[in-house]
Amino acid sequence: MDQNQNLKKFTGKEIRAENILECVEVAELIKTSLGPISFDKMIVDEVGDITITNDGANILKRLDIRHPAAKILVNLSSQQEEEVGDGTTSVVIIASELLKRAGLLMMKKIHPSVIISAYRLGMCHSCSFIRENLILSSQTMDLNKLINAAKTSLSSKVSGINAKKFSTIALQAVKSVQIFEKNKEKFRCQIKAINFVKITGNSLNKSRLIDGYIFQNQKVSPMMGTVSPTRIAFLNFDLRRSRLPIGFKIENKSNIEIEKIFKKEIDLVKSQIRKIFESGANLIITTKGIEEEYIKYFLKNGIIAIKRVSFENIKRIAMATGGRIQNSFTQTPYKKSFDSLWLGEAEEAFSQEISFSEIFIIRGCRFSSAGTIFLRGGTEYLLEELAQSLFDAIFIIKRAIEGNKLVAGGGAVETSLCTSIQKLSNSILSREQLPLLEFGEALMIIPKILIKNAGLENTDILTKLRILHEASLEKKFSDYRFFGLDLSNQKIQNNLYKGIVEPAINKIKCIQIATEAAITILRIDDFIDLKKK
Repeated sequence: MDQNQNLKKFTGKEIRAENILECVEVAELIKTSLGPISFDKMIVDEVGDITITNDGANILKRLDIRHPAAKILVNLSSQQEEEVGDGTTSVVIIASELLKRAGLLMMKKIHPSVIISAYRLGMCHSCSFIRENLILSSQTMDLNKLINAAKTSLSSKVSGINAKKFSTIALQAVKSVQIFEKNKEKFRCQIKAINFVKITGNSLNKSRLIDGYIFQNQKVSPMMGTVSPTRIAFLNFDLRRSRLPIGFKIENKSNIEIEKIFKKEIDLVKSQIRKIFESGANLIITTKGIEEEYIKYFLKNGIIAIKRVSFENIKRIAMATGGRIQNSFTQTPYKKSFDSLWLGEAEEAFSQEISFSEIFIIRGCRFSSAGTIFLRGGTEYLLEELAQSLFDAIFIIKRAIEGNKLVAGGGAVETSLCTSIQKLSNSILSREQLPLLEFGEALMIIPKILIKNAGLENTDILTKLRILHEASLEKKFSDYRFFGLDLSNQKIQNNLYKGIVEPAINKIKCIQIATEAAITILRIDDFIDLKKK
């Protein structure tokens, strides 16, 4: 070891206890934001910007977490958001509960390797039990089931009061970009084609889905009614005179010569624009700027031009309309003209003014339909939170359509798994028996927190729920396995038939990622901190 380095080393029980404590603290921070009756967090960043949210992924993304073990937990939980779109809070809560129970088991002299082995067994059993016993599967997922899945996701978010309206919007948006793959004989949803436009003012009830692609940008030439059919040229370069590099200049005392140079530069750009006109384009969209000298030229030829569109937006429109983005005129030097094959095609394009904001709408895209969710609300914070909630619901619907499998929500899956794992642990005579039993009990943290956040009596409802799921092991009471919590009406019901449902992949991934996160942290037995002097 170099002498210019200080070595700090923590080993065994000390580092495991610290890692577990830090992960539990992260879970304590976000557990009150779980469920349909939950609480929001106010986050103020270093520049004073305020964010009010109860979305677990959003909260964790904005927190400045410095402890290595807590960072590992947060990074692994973000996989849930990326793969499923919802359930990040559940992953962190289950993982921290598994770690807390592992800490208690280690105090009883049970080796971490035994605990890890039992946790892996519990995870595998849970996933197979969900697939074999708890799934409602159908070849064609009807609309009511999809809306119910979206409502379950939205019920805990800012849109919870209007969950029915926004779940319908989310479903319509997904259906607008749904395609059927004949070779695989299944549906696929291109949710990247769904766009969000947020304009402050008016109420949430004025939000709606608009058929077409919408964006807000500066028009160079004024809109002259509806352009139909629309042929679009996509440019990723300036329609301006070229500028000399820094350090270069032209010295000429003759005003006539300077004017000639200036006119030649303008004519050069005009000749490039003329090539675009000749290709048949009647709408030009560029990510860069357009100089004032060319406005009359656009007007004279009846062309609409839009500048400074974000590259992400222009890429989406190009994919939907079948166009190709050109980075420069020298992109294909062997061609002297702007190829018409590079143009995107749509049925119509027009502008509209809403709340003093002018929006541009492109409808009837050539290759795929494009939907835009148009959101209205009082503040920018509210609109950002609403957009994130809707995106989660859209992801949930996508998973439900592509997977065709749903499970009951409201703690039904966790209670059923706990009962099944208890039965499994009774049949095991090895050292994994007690850690496996603790794995099942750790899953019960989800219904416990749901009940606590709703302000209900914990013991009575959980006891009734456990009794029903233990009875479901008998064939004549098999439907009891779908019973879960209805927190709005403060009762236990068959959530599968009452519409409180989630995609099966949501629960499976949640258990897998939470278990892997807990195991990853339990395997750490040394913490070595190297710091240079």
